[in-house]
Amino acid sequence: MIDLLFYVIYTMLALAVGLTGWSVVRSLACDHSEAVVNRIPVRRIAWGTVALLAVVMAVSYACGSTQPMVVNGQTFASAFWLRVADMFIYTSAVLIIVAAAGVLFGVSGLSRKLKK
Repeated sequence: MIDLLFYVIYTMLALAVGLTGWSVVRSLACDHSEAVVNRIPVRRIAWGTVALLAVVMAVSYACGSTQPMVVNGQTFASAFWLRVADMFIYTSAVLIIVAAAGVLFGVSGLSRKLKK
């Protein structure tokens, strides 16, 4: 019964990752509009976001630790999964900081002063 539950979870995870990737590629490839937000083309914002995420994930994977961990008496020593876990933690932290900086930039009024 537990094996079936794991298969369902892995299937749903694969579907979610696949649909997310498909929707990102489709939205970037099919958007033929030349919309501009704050004098920046929307397409440039989208590609910049994707590039920032890819760079942050690659750098955080490279910086991840491969030091074995002992959790509940069991040793985890798979270098790949240890780096992937660190990658998600570091990426989340960096993106939260970038989002907070964006909010502070918007609230500070600097964006309105730069428009003039």
